Amino acid sequence: MISNIKFRKVLNDLKRRPEDAAKDLKISQKKIYDILSSRSKINFKIIQKAVSIWPVNFGDFFSFEDDTVSDFKIMRSSQSNKSQRIMHRGGNPYYLYRDTIMSKLSPFKPELITELAIVDNNKPTNPLVKFNNGHFLHQFTYFIGPVNFYYLKNNKKKVAKMKTGDSMYISPYVPHSFTTRKNNQNEFGKILALTYTDKIDNETLNEISALGFDIAKKYKLNLKNEKISFWSNLENILKNSSLTYNEFQRNSSINLRKLKLNKKIPNDNYLRKISKFLNINIRDLLPPSNTVEVKIQKYLKNKKWFYPSNKKKDYLFNELTNIPQLPNSRGFEVTLINEKKNTSFLEVSSHQYIYNLGKTKIRFIVGNKNGYLNPQDSMYIKPNKKHSFFKKGKLLVLRLGGRMSGDSLYQMSMISEKNLKRTIQDYKPWFNK
Repeated sequence: MISNIKFRKVLNDLKRRPEDAAKDLKISQKKIYDILSSRSKINFKIIQKAVSIWPVNFGDFFSFEDDTVSDFKIMRSSQSNKSQRIMHRGGNPYYLYRDTIMSKLSPFKPELITELAIVDNNKPTNPLVKFNNGHFLHQFTYFIGPVNFYYLKNNKKKVAKMKTGDSMYISPYVPHSFTTRKNNQNEFGKILALTYTDKIDNETLNEISALGFDIAKKYKLNLKNEKISFWSNLENILKNSSLTYNEFQRNSSINLRKLKLNKKIPNDNYLRKISKFLNINIRDLLPPSNTVEVKIQKYLKNKKWFYPSNKKKDYLFNELTNIPQLPNSRGFEVTLINEKKNTSFLEVSSHQYIYNLGKTKIRFIVGNKNGYLNPQDSMYIKPNKKHSFFKKGKLLVLRLGGRMSGDSLYQMSMISEKNLKRTIQDYKPWFNK
């Protein structure tokens, strides 16, 4: 959506007063002031002119559209069924796709997928199994029924026998596939596949694309193991600071070459000294390592706990698969215990995807509104909204930090509460008349 507020931000960032912008864009000052005061909407021709003469992109003038007007959004199972479509592979029906709830605000794209290909053995080389090429998005998967999960590891085909409650994570571009494992009940296996972006969103991709492959590949750190990861990251920081090992030692009295010869990451004392000299946070010295391409978690291995306590058992949380490299991604199977409205409220800073896994209708409260979820209904809840669920049942819950996590969260926290509203809706010019 084209935003007048974004136009104000562009002018502030480029240090253009309204009269300067009017001259550049060859329109009247009155038109500029009408746009800035929201008396008239900015039109696309003005944006085209701005992009042609200023160092800005079209996206700088557009804001997110909020399609979640009630702090939550629901897709009924009947709506989900209307979206179904069959994907063919090798000339045969392979998957039956159904959409579940999506929001323009949320980072995830969740699908309920029925595996139409049935295999009578668990060989990863079964000719009925058709691998995809992998995809850019991260994927969390919750399994329902007898499903075989196939993936490529070190160019070798692998298979994992999955059943209800099992879960897995798969990183971008790992080729994979799913089939139904032949069973006496003649049931098709299903998966809830939730694909999502993390830090590499569309804006990041646009920047990388503009820079090109030869430049983009130089950003990559070596994450082979903890030691290599640490030194690869530190050397990148030194490079951006135009510091050699010799100059670093001369100014800080820390011999980095000697430390690198050790088999471990420098101890806490050295980390504090290094970070202090570089004027950065210690955490910025410690990147992730041993990147996970595929992680499989069996139901019996899940961590379990009651919320809010063992004395007041409103919910049983069953933690599904997650990886250290995505600390803001958390999946749970949640069993509802309390049948009454006095169930404890939950409030999280993540975007939440909810799917009713059970066979009964459950009730919910979000803010001052209440409603229900039938079996196979799905729901999205905005971050930082108090909510509760009651009546006996079972939910799949996926929580994602979205853009407001990690460094984004830290930087926003540096802005005073007084200026937070201005950050969100910048109504002031940068200059004083």
